Amino acid sequence: MAVKIMVTCILLISSLIAQDQIAVATKVFGNVEIFKKKGSSVEIKQGSILSIGDQIKTSRGSFAAIIFIDDRSVLKIKENSTLTLNGQRKRGSISKEINLQGGSLRAQVTDNNRKNFTIESSVSVASVKGTDFWFINDKDNGQDFIHGLDGLIELTNKNSGLSVDIEAGITGFSNIDGNLQTKKTDPKILPADEVDPESKTNSIEIEFLDSTGKKKKLIINYR
Repeated sequence: MAVKIMVTCILLISSLIAQDQIAVATKVFGNVEIFKKKGSSVEIKQGSILSIGDQIKTSRGSFAAIIFIDDRSVLKIKENSTLTLNGQRKRGSISKEINLQGGSLRAQVTDNNRKNFTIESSVSVASVKGTDFWFINDKDNGQDFIHGLDGLIELTNKNSGLSVDIEAGITGFSNIDGNLQTKKTDPKILPADEVDPESKTNSIEIEFLDSTGKKKKLIINYR
C-alpha cells in the first residue's frame, strides 16, 4: 500500500522528482494536452507533472491551472491557448520562462521568486516585478495585452525595445509594429477565472518512488 504523506507546502516536492520536472497540474477540465519534446502528446489531468520544454494546449471550452513546485507560483490557462514551459532549476528554485504562442493566461507569482519569472510572445516580454496579471496574446493580429491586477510588471516590445511598467488597474498594449501604450483598465474586458463545477476539493495526490524504490503517495493541499 502506498504511504501517504500529508503536506501543506509544495516546496517538499522539489526534492522528490526529476530535475527537469517543474510544475504540477492542479485543476483541469475540458480537452487539455501536453506535447513533449520528442513529439509525443498526452492528455493532461489533475496531478500531472510538467517538465521543462512541455507545450500545453487548451482547446475550446477547456481550462488548466498549474502550480510550480519551488515557490507555489500559479498559471491559469484559458481556452484556445498554447504555451511552452521553459526554465532552469538552480539550488532549489526555478527560473521560469513562459512562451505564449497564442491565447490568454493569468500569472500569480509569489514574492520570493518574482525576479526569475518572465512571460513572452513573439511581440513582447513581460518581466515580473509584482505578483498578479493577465497576459493575452492575439497572434493573428500581432498584439499583446497585459492587465495588471497587483504589483508591477515591466512590459517590453521586442521590435522597438520600448519598455513600460504596468501597475494594478493599468492595461498595457504592445503590437508587432513596435507600438507600446498604457491606459486605465476597463473591468468589463478582464477575462474571468474559470471554475470547474465538478471540483469540490483543493488537494491532489501524486504517486512516486522514493530513493529506496518504495511507492509513496504525496497529498498536496493548496488554495
